Amino acid sequence: MSTTIVCLHALGMSSRSFGPLARELAPDLELLALDLPGFGRAPVDPGTSVAAMATWVRGQVGDRVRGRWLLLGHSMGGKVATALVAGLDPADRPAGVVLLAASPPSPEPMAEERRRTMLGWVADGPLDETAAGEFLDANTGAPLDPALDAAAREDLRRTDPAAWRAWLEHGSREDLSDRVGRLDVPALVLAGGADGDLGPQAQRELNGAVYPAARFVTLDGAGHLLPLERPAEVAAEIRQSFSTGA
Repeated sequence: MSTTIVCLHALGMSSRSFGPLARELAPDLELLALDLPGFGRAPVDPGTSVAAMATWVRGQVGDRVRGRWLLLGHSMGGKVATALVAGLDPADRPAGVVLLAASPPSPEPMAEERRRTMLGWVADGPLDETAAGEFLDANTGAPLDPALDAAAREDLRRTDPAAWRAWLEHGSREDLSDRVGRLDVPALVLAGGADGDLGPQAQRELNGAVYPAARFVTLDGAGHLLPLERPAEVAAEIRQSFSTGA
């Protein structure tokens, strides 16, 4: 039976940010990449809190996944993924978790000046082209492929301002540590060597406390947007950790 990997994207991104990874993992692993509420083509209606997003993803998994599955969370999606796993009965949990530059269940480390700047980008509506460019420049170790850069800018500009604010004002600050505890689930935790707040040290200290069986990998020179920057390397590490084929 094939393995499905359910993918949850980062703040301002969408399901299509996993397109390069899907191509690298085909045909031995099928990706189910979701637009979280308020991002991509998804409405905000299911709710933009971490708990609401985790509940919504749980419903999607129940409706659309059969057989062996893995759960991948990138940045914001990492916190949602951990909240989801913590709420599942052990028998229903995925065969493994992949965290890419993931936000931890504890409050995400972020300078308040940067938070204010990012909130200012949506003060009068969605992000504009300048804000989207600033976000990408701050979160990549090197310029993206032009087609991927254009798609990421489009995703950022179509993000619902309410969803953007909900994450920065509430979700990223929320502390789920006591509820999550320690999760006895095989985990692969990847970090970009050039990522600041959620780089290798933060991953080991913050997500390592949750996943005691985690394998940690640093992608030297990469920034925060690992699925767009280094899809081939991410795919290779997933295969190595979870035996998903050649």
